[in-house]
Amino acid sequence: MMKPGNVIVVHFGEIWLKGRNRSYFVGILLENIRGALKGTGCVVQKMRDRFIVKIEKKADKEKAMDLLSTVFGISWYAPVTTVGNDMEEIVKTAVSMMDKKKTYRVAASRTYKQLQYNSMDITREVIKEAIAKGYNVDKDAADTIYINVMKGETMLYSDKRQGAYGLPVGCSGKAIVLLSGGIDSPVAAVYAMKRGLLPIYLHIHAFPKNSTAETSKMRNILQALSRYSGQSKCYYAPAHMFQAAVLGKADRLELVLFKRFAYKLAEEVAKSEKAKVIVTGESLGQVASQTASNLIATEHLSEFFMMRPLIGFDKQEIVNEAKRLGTYELSIKEYPDVCSINAKNPLTSARRNIVDRLYEECGLDEALERTIEKSTAVTISKR
Repeated sequence: MMKPGNVIVVHFGEIWLKGRNRSYFVGILLENIRGALKGTGCVVQKMRDRFIVKIEKKADKEKAMDLLSTVFGISWYAPVTTVGNDMEEIVKTAVSMMDKKKTYRVAASRTYKQLQYNSMDITREVIKEAIAKGYNVDKDAADTIYINVMKGETMLYSDKRQGAYGLPVGCSGKAIVLLSGGIDSPVAAVYAMKRGLLPIYLHIHAFPKNSTAETSKMRNILQALSRYSGQSKCYYAPAHMFQAAVLGKADRLELVLFKRFAYKLAEEVAKSEKAKVIVTGESLGQVASQTASNLIATEHLSEFFMMRPLIGFDKQEIVNEAKRLGTYELSIKEYPDVCSINAKNPLTSARRNIVDRLYEECGLDEALERTIEKSTAVTISKR
């Protein structure tokens, strides 16, 4: 039996519904949890419907709890105290977890049915003992003592925390994430991870050298994102080949042509990385290049799925998410973002045939090849 206070129980949610494929998703989640807790001194074990994280002597339980909050696929987790199935011991332990400054409700469940008492008996006895010792109990209280009786042992906990939900990163394959220096695309990257996609980033920058972009604020943004995915990769690509190709030729369509160029560059990276998804931070109508007409004009038939997780988000909603995820302050730092090309009076209703013609006239396929040659890939380690 586990010693009191040295265990965290972790439950998964959505992947429990996966039927015969469940073991595949559970296996990836197990590895992701182990990866997140690497170096903390914790040991992770799989049980039938949950994971057990054992806290070793020198392990930091609070650090482990914080790291678990970033692992997609977890529905909830909590540090637990374990005792046997003796009713008296369960009641004594439950009451010992209470604080007289708080009011508690008691939530008991019994998955092992071969006992002489049921969950209602447990709840009644704990409440009776708590009141006798001067503790506050109310069925509508915000703080809860959870009691889960299983065969051979009982788990008790009160610090139940919500997990990140979603699917384990990697179970849906790879995605190329078009990452700018702005607020939106890091949020889109996290939402893509939540659906099980492993991100590979593509950053098109305005510097003469890739190394300048690599040591810019982008490094900090990528490290912040690695908190949710573990180690990842970023391709740095210079924008000057595109800018030279369209100089004086694109006029009001420069933004749309840049989007088309970025998509095609992402497709080339996707081919080399064997990815099937391309992720962008676009929100419908937010800027001129993101009107419905311009989004249609920038796309073309391909073998890749274009994913826009933020398509229906309001700008303030995106800002709020960026703050919650810890990327906002990094994103608003001054940076020469090529996605903010300032075309005079940009066209908001481009036609695809015109974009196709201009793309060819500007020689952007040749510019794309030269950009690929000048691109470099960098591994991003977990922060």
